[in-house]
Amino acid sequence: MSYSSLLISNHRRYRRMAKRSRYTPVYEAFDRFLKTCILGDRSLLWPTEKAWTDENVAQVKQWVVDTPMEGSGSFQEKLLEQMRYAGPQHWMLIGDVFFVYLLPSSVIKFDSKRNYIRWVANQGGLPEPSYKDELWEAQKAGFTKTSQQYHSKYGQFWLLLLLANRIKGHHDDEEILADPHRLEQTVDALLGGLKKMDRAYDMRHAILYMVFPDDYERIISTGDKRKIVKFYGASLEINAPGDQDDLGGLDEAVRNVRQALATQHDGDDPFDFYDDRNWEWRGGTPVVMPKSSVNGAGESATPTEATLLLSTLARTRNVILHGPPGTGKTYVAKKAAEALVRPQAETEPSETALIMEAVEGLRFYEILALSMHRLGSRSSHTVSSIRDHPILQVRYQVTPVQNRNATIWGSLQAHVDPDSPTVNTAKRSLPYLFDKEEDGGRWFLTAAGREYVEQELGERLAKLEGGNQATAAADKFVEWTTFHQSYAYEDFVEGLRPVQSEDDPEGISYAVLPGVFRRICTRAAADPQNKYVLVIDEINRGNISKILGELMTLLEDDKRAGEPNELAVTLPYSGDAFSVPNNLYIIGTMNTADRSIALLDVALRRRFAFVEVMPDPALLMDAGVEYEGTVVPLGDLLRTLNRGIARSIGRDHQIGHSYLLNVAKADGEDRLATLEFVWNNQILPLLEEYFYAQQEKLAQLLAPFRADEESDGESASRDDAEFELGRETGDRLVFALRELVSRGDAL
Repeated sequence: MSYSSLLISNHRRYRRMAKRSRYTPVYEAFDRFLKTCILGDRSLLWPTEKAWTDENVAQVKQWVVDTPMEGSGSFQEKLLEQMRYAGPQHWMLIGDVFFVYLLPSSVIKFDSKRNYIRWVANQGGLPEPSYKDELWEAQKAGFTKTSQQYHSKYGQFWLLLLLANRIKGHHDDEEILADPHRLEQTVDALLGGLKKMDRAYDMRHAILYMVFPDDYERIISTGDKRKIVKFYGASLEINAPGDQDDLGGLDEAVRNVRQALATQHDGDDPFDFYDDRNWEWRGGTPVVMPKSSVNGAGESATPTEATLLLSTLARTRNVILHGPPGTGKTYVAKKAAEALVRPQAETEPSETALIMEAVEGLRFYEILALSMHRLGSRSSHTVSSIRDHPILQVRYQVTPVQNRNATIWGSLQAHVDPDSPTVNTAKRSLPYLFDKEEDGGRWFLTAAGREYVEQELGERLAKLEGGNQATAAADKFVEWTTFHQSYAYEDFVEGLRPVQSEDDPEGISYAVLPGVFRRICTRAAADPQNKYVLVIDEINRGNISKILGELMTLLEDDKRAGEPNELAVTLPYSGDAFSVPNNLYIIGTMNTADRSIALLDVALRRRFAFVEVMPDPALLMDAGVEYEGTVVPLGDLLRTLNRGIARSIGRDHQIGHSYLLNVAKADGEDRLATLEFVWNNQILPLLEEYFYAQQEKLAQLLAPFRADEESDGESASRDDAEFELGRETGDRLVFALRELVSRGDAL
């Protein structure tokens, strides 16, 4: 069997991997090298010459690999010294090795690549090869960014020469090059024979990819492969091999990751870890998320953007999701926030987290009653012992009070038993829970007080008494707010607010109350071992400078509490010192159709990272609406619409996939009715807003909806400027949308 036949037959046994059509010239060039030089004996660049004989390969190996040169000097200077006894055919062989070494690199410029070959030709007294040969198209392609280590050339040249010598010295040469596993074992064995510092792992990865692009990645960095497995492995239950030198096991783990992620991508080419996964794995931080799945409507349960957002949050605590409306930014933020806090929600909560959850929403007298019950429901307690109880300590962290003893004393008196002989106060409020001993200032829960705690606050008490056997709900670590034009500093940080007095139901007083941001900051600061998340929806719709005020600087990662450049400010209303804890993560969402990133406050832009969430037609794959044999594929409809919108008014105004996801989720009989509603009541009004005063562009985009029939002997067609969009239903809507899809690239 010929080499090519063996190769084709063998590939059929392997699932399709990372082969990409754009790198076809590289695959073909390396295949030509194998056939011409390794399996044959002729030169790749000087094809009439027999440069690759067994003797020549062995001789060059002895000069270059077996007799390395130490000390200073460039690679080419040392090579020139090693090849001082070489003849023209030896230099041809070196020229071919140079050519193959340069194939993977998209960093080394084409002119530089030609200069290397010119240098070889000059040293060997050879004619310069023809650059018109189609072989040179491969050098214009390159499939990866090569590193400085790769550019050292020593280990890469050695591995190529060792491989050539190994294959030529055995009768099983074709079988090795036709079997991915055997070639992998052969190359790894050759690497194992070298000192660790001389092992060119990058060339190993490049060789395997160029020979078997269906079975290996274009990734020549071992570190990047490890990061990919580490990043996705937590959620996909895929582990990297324990042995750091087990590169075959690492490649297999990457294959398994690809297999698991493949369903999230469409297109003619397989997805690429660099281009299509947006380097989301680059941080290498494992992300624990539910396994990816696609429901019957095509909606991803763990969207790719959520994973990307989590990897971004591994490097910064401030991120904004941006994109056109309807792309699921809020959904992605929710999924990412849940994934971020889920591990701590599934473990035993800290005492602080437990207390905060137990006392949330309670009035101050109820917190006092709980504290006294925990201290001893039938014992008496001093104000200082009540004040120092962990429940009160957490309460004061969340809502600071200047005179704690006086506050406690006042609340105890306000809810004292009306028949108490030891407390003489006129103002008493329900419920009556407390009383004081005759001697000294020790307070206790009355029988009614004990009953109130055990019945009205029973669940809270059980949570506290259950201790760390309980688990905290994930949403206890996540807070949501939405910015709008009226949103102010007082809503977000703190402000003066009217409050009803706990001690006097008819009384109104004013107090400095914390806003949503300060509340979650306080909770996070009080519970430093857990992560907290604040999600700000529509972050671009508020006046950022007005809302954040002096806190803008404190958001920076290195200005957070506990960081090297920690900063604190004095808040204007309360006068308290304030800093942002380093366990608080902020996720904002914004519609680019409302306001582009370029128009955001510059100070805010500097302090946030941005993750784009764009329409994803793949989520609508295999979903369509059928009417009397005519089918509108929803994924193609979204893709076609957005192509036309992007060309007309810009990509920030595209239609999000969530609009049509509602159609895909509908039952078969209700799907057409849902499409009618979504199209006429959601998508069309959005398009009319986008194309306001640009009716001619809207007419061009929605040409299939124009009336072209004859009416009363006159054409019903109109000039674009007079075009008035009409609503359609039933068969007319389906036929018009199908025609819209069929126009495709014409839009």
